Amino acid sequence: MAVGDSYCPSVCRCDEDFIYCNDRGLSAIPPLPPSATVLYLQNNHIDNAGLPTSLEHLTTVRVIYLYDNELDDFPMHMPPSLKELHLQDNNIRVLPRATLARLPLLEKLHLDDNSVSTVSIEDQAFVDNPRLRLLFLSRNHLSSIPSGLPAALEELRLDDNRISTIPTHAFRGLSSLRRLVLDGNLLANQRIADDTFARLSNL
Repeated sequence: MAVGDSYCPSVCRCDEDFIYCNDRGLSAIPPLPPSATVLYLQNNHIDNAGLPTSLEHLTTVRVIYLYDNELDDFPMHMPPSLKELHLQDNNIRVLPRATLARLPLLEKLHLDDNSVSTVSIEDQAFVDNPRLRLLFLSRNHLSSIPSGLPAALEELRLDDNRISTIPTHAFRGLSSLRRLVLDGNLLANQRIADDTFARLSNL
Protein backbone atom coordinates (compact mmCIF):
# COMPACT_ATOMS: atom_id res chain seq x y z
CA MET A 1 0.00 0.00 0.00
CA ALA A 2 1.58 3.26 -1.06
CA VAL A 3 1.64 6.10 1.40
CA GLY A 4 -0.87 8.64 0.22
CA ASP A 5 -1.58 12.01 1.81
CA SER A 6 -4.30 10.43 3.93
CA TYR A 7 -1.77 8.12 5.57
CA CYS A 8 1.08 10.53 6.14
CA PRO A 9 0.98 12.36 9.51
CA SER A 10 0.52 16.09 8.86
CA VAL A 11 3.58 16.95 10.96
CA CYS A 12 5.80 14.61 8.95
CA ARG A 13 6.95 14.19 5.37
CA CYS A 14 6.55 10.89 3.58
CA ASP A 15 8.46 9.67 0.57
CA GLU A 16 6.86 6.38 -0.37
CA ASP A 17 7.50 4.18 2.68
CA PHE A 18 10.18 6.43 4.23
CA ILE A 19 8.62 8.56 6.98
CA TYR A 20 10.46 11.75 7.99
CA CYS A 21 9.34 13.03 11.40
CA ASN A 22 12.80 14.21 12.52
CA ASP A 23 13.53 17.71 13.89
CA ARG A 24 9.84 18.44 14.46
CA GLY A 25 9.82 19.17 18.21
CA LEU A 26 7.68 16.07 18.80
CA SER A 27 7.09 14.72 22.31
CA ALA A 28 5.22 11.67 20.99
CA ILE A 29 5.22 9.62 17.79
CA PRO A 30 2.12 10.36 15.67
CA PRO A 31 0.03 7.58 14.08
CA LEU A 32 2.08 6.18 11.21
CA PRO A 33 1.15 4.52 7.91
CA PRO A 34 1.00 0.70 8.03
CA SER A 35 3.35 0.34 5.04
CA ALA A 36 6.23 2.33 6.59
CA THR A 37 9.68 0.73 6.26
CA VAL A 38 12.07 3.41 7.59
CA LEU A 39 11.17 5.87 10.38
CA TYR A 40 13.20 9.04 10.93
CA LEU A 41 12.29 10.26 14.43
CA GLN A 42 15.62 11.71 15.56
CA ASN A 43 16.21 15.13 17.16
CA ASN A 44 12.87 15.40 18.91
CA HIS A 45 11.70 15.41 22.55
CA ILE A 46 10.21 11.92 22.54
CA ASP A 47 10.28 10.11 25.88
CA ASN A 48 9.13 6.58 26.64
CA ALA A 49 5.56 7.72 27.27
CA GLY A 50 5.57 9.11 23.73
CA LEU A 51 6.08 5.67 22.17
CA PRO A 52 2.67 4.22 21.25
CA THR A 53 2.05 0.50 21.72
CA SER A 54 0.74 0.49 18.13
CA LEU A 55 4.35 0.64 16.88
CA GLU A 56 4.70 -3.11 17.32
CA HIS A 57 1.97 -3.62 14.72
CA LEU A 58 4.00 -1.90 11.99
CA THR A 59 5.33 -5.17 10.66
CA THR A 60 7.09 -3.75 7.60
CA VAL A 61 9.42 -1.39 9.50
CA ARG A 62 13.11 -2.29 9.08
CA VAL A 63 14.96 0.78 10.42
CA ILE A 64 14.13 3.31 13.16
CA TYR A 65 16.16 6.43 13.95
CA LEU A 66 15.35 7.59 17.50
CA TYR A 67 18.65 9.20 18.41
CA ASP A 68 18.83 12.51 20.27
CA ASN A 69 15.53 12.16 22.09
CA GLU A 70 14.61 11.85 25.78
CA LEU A 71 14.31 8.10 26.28
CA ASP A 72 15.19 6.80 29.77
CA ASP A 73 14.34 3.17 29.06
CA PHE A 74 15.04 0.85 26.16
CA PRO A 75 11.92 1.24 23.95
CA MET A 76 9.38 -1.49 24.57
CA HIS A 77 6.96 -1.60 21.66
CA MET A 78 9.28 -1.69 18.68
CA PRO A 79 8.19 -3.56 15.51
CA PRO A 80 9.37 -7.20 15.62
CA SER A 81 10.49 -6.83 11.99
CA LEU A 82 13.16 -4.31 13.01
CA LYS A 83 16.69 -4.89 11.71
CA GLU A 84 18.37 -1.62 12.67
CA LEU A 85 17.73 0.61 15.69
CA HIS A 86 19.47 3.94 16.38
CA LEU A 87 19.17 5.05 20.03
CA GLN A 88 22.27 7.24 20.41
CA ASP A 89 22.15 10.36 22.59
CA ASN A 90 19.38 9.34 24.95
CA ASN A 91 19.56 8.46 28.65
CA ILE A 92 18.96 4.72 28.46
CA ARG A 93 20.38 2.87 31.47
CA VAL A 94 19.10 -0.70 31.40
CA LEU A 95 19.24 -3.31 28.63
CA PRO A 96 16.50 -5.82 29.57
CA ARG A 97 16.48 -9.28 28.05
CA ALA A 98 12.68 -9.40 27.75
CA THR A 99 12.57 -6.20 25.69
CA LEU A 100 15.44 -7.18 23.42
CA ALA A 101 13.82 -10.58 22.93
CA ARG A 102 10.99 -8.82 21.10
CA LEU A 103 13.47 -7.93 18.33
CA PRO A 104 14.59 -11.34 17.02
CA LEU A 105 15.68 -9.99 13.61
CA LEU A 106 17.80 -7.13 14.97
CA GLU A 107 21.17 -6.84 13.19
CA LYS A 108 22.42 -3.36 14.16
CA LEU A 109 21.98 -1.64 17.51
CA HIS A 110 23.39 1.83 18.18
CA LEU A 111 23.48 2.80 21.87
CA ASP A 112 26.35 5.31 21.90
CA ASP A 113 26.12 8.21 24.36
CA ASN A 114 23.69 6.70 26.83
CA SER A 115 24.01 5.72 30.51
CA VAL A 116 24.42 1.95 30.23
CA SER A 117 26.59 0.39 32.93
CA THR A 118 27.88 -3.18 33.18
CA VAL A 119 25.44 -4.08 35.97
CA SER A 120 22.48 -2.61 34.06
CA ILE A 121 22.87 -5.08 31.19
CA GLU A 122 20.63 -7.96 32.25
CA ASP A 123 22.12 -11.44 32.32
CA GLN A 124 21.91 -13.01 28.86
CA ALA A 125 20.37 -9.78 27.55
CA PHE A 126 21.21 -10.63 23.92
CA VAL A 127 20.44 -14.35 23.97
CA ASP A 128 17.36 -13.87 21.76
CA ASN A 129 19.16 -11.66 19.21
CA PRO A 130 21.10 -14.28 17.22
CA ARG A 131 21.43 -12.03 14.15
CA LEU A 132 22.99 -9.06 15.93
CA ARG A 133 26.12 -8.18 13.92
CA LEU A 134 26.86 -4.65 15.07
CA LEU A 135 26.68 -3.28 18.62
CA PHE A 136 27.79 0.26 19.47
CA LEU A 137 28.14 1.11 23.17
CA SER A 138 30.64 3.96 22.92
CA ARG A 139 30.55 6.63 25.64
CA ASN A 140 28.52 4.82 28.24
CA HIS A 141 29.42 3.81 31.83
CA LEU A 142 30.71 0.27 31.23
CA SER A 143 33.35 -0.99 33.66
CA SER A 144 33.85 -4.35 31.94
CA ILE A 145 33.15 -6.16 28.67
CA PRO A 146 29.45 -7.16 28.56
CA SER A 147 28.94 -10.91 28.88
CA GLY A 148 26.70 -13.10 26.75
CA LEU A 149 27.25 -11.23 23.49
CA PRO A 150 25.78 -12.84 20.34
CA ALA A 151 28.04 -15.19 18.37
CA ALA A 152 27.14 -13.41 15.10
CA LEU A 153 28.69 -10.12 16.29
CA GLU A 154 31.06 -8.64 13.69
CA GLU A 155 31.62 -5.16 15.08
CA LEU A 156 31.72 -4.12 18.74
CA ARG A 157 32.45 -0.56 19.82
CA LEU A 158 33.18 0.02 23.50
CA ASP A 159 35.36 3.14 23.25
CA ASP A 160 35.27 5.86 25.91
CA ASN A 161 33.95 3.76 28.75
CA ARG A 162 35.53 2.83 32.09
CA ILE A 163 36.80 -0.64 31.23
CA SER A 164 40.01 -1.38 33.16
CA THR A 165 40.52 -5.14 32.75
CA ILE A 166 39.74 -7.75 30.11
CA PRO A 167 39.61 -11.35 31.35
CA THR A 168 40.52 -14.31 29.13
CA HIS A 169 36.88 -15.32 28.53
CA ALA A 170 35.64 -11.81 27.64
CA PHE A 171 35.24 -12.54 23.92
CA ARG A 172 34.64 -16.27 24.11
CA GLY A 173 32.42 -17.50 21.27
CA LEU A 174 32.76 -14.32 19.20
CA SER A 175 34.55 -15.98 16.29
CA SER A 176 32.84 -13.67 13.74
CA LEU A 177 34.19 -10.49 15.34
CA ARG A 178 36.03 -8.37 12.74
CA ARG A 179 36.21 -4.96 14.39
CA LEU A 180 36.68 -4.17 18.06
CA VAL A 181 37.10 -0.61 19.32
CA LEU A 182 38.37 -0.10 22.89
CA ASP A 183 40.03 3.36 22.71
CA GLY A 184 39.56 5.74 25.59
CA ASN A 185 39.18 3.18 28.37
CA LEU A 186 41.30 2.59 31.49
CA LEU A 187 43.25 -0.31 30.04
CA ALA A 188 46.88 -1.09 30.62
CA ASN A 189 48.62 -4.04 28.96
CA GLN A 190 49.06 -5.98 32.19
CA ARG A 191 45.29 -5.91 32.68
CA ILE A 192 44.58 -7.72 29.43
CA ALA A 193 44.89 -11.50 29.72
CA ASP A 194 47.52 -12.91 27.34
CA ASP A 195 45.23 -15.07 25.24
CA THR A 196 42.20 -12.77 25.30
CA PHE A 197 42.22 -12.35 21.51
CA ALA A 198 43.59 -15.78 20.64
CA ARG A 199 40.41 -17.21 19.08
CA LEU A 200 39.33 -14.06 17.27
CA SER A 201 40.67 -15.21 13.92
CA ASN A 202 38.78 -12.59 11.88
CA LEU A 203 39.75 -9.59 13.98
